[in-house]
Amino acid sequence: MKVLFFDAGPIISLVMSRTWWVLPRLKKEFGGKFYITPAVKFELVERPLQTKRFAFEALQVMKLIREGTIEVYDKVPQKKVKELIKIANSTFRIKNKTMDIIQEGEMESVVSALELNAPVVIDERTLRLFIENGKEMKSLLEHRFHKDVTADNSKITLFQSRLKGINIIRSIELVSVAYKLGLLDLYVPKKKAGRSVLIDSMLWAVKFSGCAVTDHEIQEIKTELLR
Repeated sequence: MKVLFFDAGPIISLVMSRTWWVLPRLKKEFGGKFYITPAVKFELVERPLQTKRFAFEALQVMKLIREGTIEVYDKVPQKKVKELIKIANSTFRIKNKTMDIIQEGEMESVVSALELNAPVVIDERTLRLFIENGKEMKSLLEHRFHKDVTADNSKITLFQSRLKGINIIRSIELVSVAYKLGLLDLYVPKKKAGRSVLIDSMLWAVKFSGCAVTDHEIQEIKTELLR
């Protein structure tokens, strides 16, 4: 059976950009299951329900779970999750103090996806960069914290080897697929270059809602969608 795992970030991006309603249609086209792990469910539902600011977003996610669009995967290989979190969070240091850069939810998602040979949707740049390019990861952390960061290259290599072959996509790719399927056609304005206006607003809405995507990437995606 086809499976797609979601970290919390992409679902938050879709909810905040008001595009979460495409998920049931995308799942139907996908012909498989959309999974989140218990730690991701905690980030999406239990924790935000305790705050007035994000409680309504949590209710929207609960609706997706209740209707079966998203299911909670309960066979997470927790031993491997804990091992990889330990490696990741002892790899980078500032003034000899280790940095906690990877959270339980995203690691549960990646490890579970790898176990089932499934793709995983992650919007946050940190884990994607760690897996793909450890040197750039170091530069990102230095830019983010405005301090020198030291890296244990042996742990970077070990971490990357344990997650070799993982297929990571972002919410912006999901929204692009929704556009290609015509799910967003009802939003095309009746004006010159209406589709260009729709694509711009759609892509930037997802970016401003938390998806890590560059301005250059947005332009490339837009060009591809307008072909």
